[in-house]
Amino acid sequence: MSRKMEQNGLDNLPKIVYQPQKYEETQMERLKKMVEKEFNVKFNDYWEFHEWSYKNYPEFWDCVWRFFDIVHSKPYSQVYDKKNGFESMEWFKDARLNYAENMLKYRDSEIAIIATDAEDDTVYISYQQLYDEVGVYVKALRNERIKKGDNIACYMSNKKEAVFAYLATAAIGAVWCGCLPLLGPKATLSRFEQVNPKILFVAGNFTMDSREFNMDEKIFEIVAGLPSLQKIVYCPTKLKRKANISEIPNCVLISEFLQQARKELRNDPKDIEFEQLPFDHPLCISFTSGTTGAPKGLVHSAGMYFANLKDYGIQQNCTRKDVLFNQSPNGWISWNMNVNALHLGLTVVMYDGDPFEESPTRFWDLVDKFGITSLYLWSSTIDELDTKGWGPTSKHSLKSLRQILPNGSPAKPSAFDFLSQKVKPGMFCSPAYGTTEVFGLLSGVDHNMPVYRGEIQLPSLGMDVRILDEKGKPTIGQRGECVLANPYPALPISLLNDENKQKVTEMYLAQHPGYWNNGDDAWQNPVTKGFIVYGRSDETMDPKGARYNCSDIYFALEGFPGLKDSVVVSQYNKDMDERVILFVKMRPGHTLTGEVKQKINETIERHLTYEHIPDIIMEAPDIPYNLTGKKLNGLVKKLINKKQIANVDIVINPSSIEFFKTVELGEF
Repeated sequence: MSRKMEQNGLDNLPKIVYQPQKYEETQMERLKKMVEKEFNVKFNDYWEFHEWSYKNYPEFWDCVWRFFDIVHSKPYSQVYDKKNGFESMEWFKDARLNYAENMLKYRDSEIAIIATDAEDDTVYISYQQLYDEVGVYVKALRNERIKKGDNIACYMSNKKEAVFAYLATAAIGAVWCGCLPLLGPKATLSRFEQVNPKILFVAGNFTMDSREFNMDEKIFEIVAGLPSLQKIVYCPTKLKRKANISEIPNCVLISEFLQQARKELRNDPKDIEFEQLPFDHPLCISFTSGTTGAPKGLVHSAGMYFANLKDYGIQQNCTRKDVLFNQSPNGWISWNMNVNALHLGLTVVMYDGDPFEESPTRFWDLVDKFGITSLYLWSSTIDELDTKGWGPTSKHSLKSLRQILPNGSPAKPSAFDFLSQKVKPGMFCSPAYGTTEVFGLLSGVDHNMPVYRGEIQLPSLGMDVRILDEKGKPTIGQRGECVLANPYPALPISLLNDENKQKVTEMYLAQHPGYWNNGDDAWQNPVTKGFIVYGRSDETMDPKGARYNCSDIYFALEGFPGLKDSVVVSQYNKDMDERVILFVKMRPGHTLTGEVKQKINETIERHLTYEHIPDIIMEAPDIPYNLTGKKLNGLVKKLINKKQIANVDIVINPSSIEFFKTVELGEF
């Protein structure tokens, strides 16, 4: 994008990469007609519908509830009281429902899950089979005296067993917490220690990026650090190396864990008893991190699935005919989002491994084999496929594929070219932009509107997405901070260990009062109305789509010999490519030698993953902090990217910033 266009959006408009050829009677069009009839209004285009949806957001979400026929045992007395701000949200007052009951509303022979891997070991699970298997897990958990409010944890690769356990946990009213299997023991414990789970579901080693991840070794260390565990349920894998689970206290194979429950249900078949819960009852915990201290646990309710119905079922027009691809293991919200889509009765393809590394055509083979219709792909994966020339070949029809939504990091303009020209000409493609806190998408799509190269097509229904300038005023055509101006059902109901909501206020509400701060640098085109998100918050790294928080690096390096302090930030080039720079402050008598750098990298990889290894490690004389003792990652990030900083008075050691003002990191 040219600087001139960024300033006013009037010149050098981006080219159209998707242009609808004919009007499509989408789910969104059906919902729009429902709203027009009930409220006696008329919308001439998406923008008028969008404006109505966020100005009348209680009425909008009421329509979504009825449009998708949410399964419930008690109706709500009020959707939302608009007097309540972000600090005191209460959705669908007095309603009683169960998340898992909604995911299992279909109990027929249609395929719910296709679970497969690099060896083509494929299992097709119907909706009836899914219901029956979840019922076994529910019985097994209740046999372990698991009840409403107990915490259940999961640490495994992308396996069907995680879905069964998740839905069973929700059926009981217990709370689910997953952690990425790519993370090491230290990072995993920093999350699970806050949860004190009673049951931990784990799995053996798996392969990704042509590497075998030794889960078995990590499990021993994790279990030793969680005295709250009463049972560890181990799911074996096909890899030759096997864990000696007899050495892990209270650990059983998953077949043993389920054996008694299977026998009881075989002798006395019973339907699942779904615990009926308030809409805002805790469902799952996901983690984000600040720059210091332990990762912060976000507690989400059933609202996170309800809002995803808007993403998948309305905006992306997914129905029972669709087949979604999911590569994300549990621990990423994209995994939960794909499970949420089961409410629509469609098929989810779960892949245990990495098809993008297995061969140049492996992934496109899967699209044709399983009839995949809709894809979320990491933007970095798209870049890599394009760079390697690993696009579909003449043998690939891709006739089923109707949309690809780049996600995880900002999509480059070249990604639009690759998808719209080299993958499938005329196919719909637009970036999916969301956050862990939103647990869904701030962006929306409309198949009856064009998509412009390099831009997110439009903001999502029901969400007043704004960009604020440095003075906190809404702006269009100028880069600023992306915020949400109205409450939304999938926002976290609380943070762990935050009874008075002080952490929520500090993290998301204090900087821009009256708004929920997404912490992203964004720009909206005043002509197309599409927008661009340039990067994540100051506290998040996103190199090559491997999104993680800087605190993970700090935890990994805690106690490293000779290291006194560190700060890790992202640097961007003119094409908005990102690389990670780790600045370290050494203790007196210690120097940053090549050998020390290597040991730092080895330590980070051991505790986290190889993807966390920084691109550059450099010594700094001091690290800036503010008056309350918070490390100023954002300030360092601005300085190394040659941006102006507004206020140095907050720096308790102002001499520290001189180094970062002048440091030369070179071009990349």
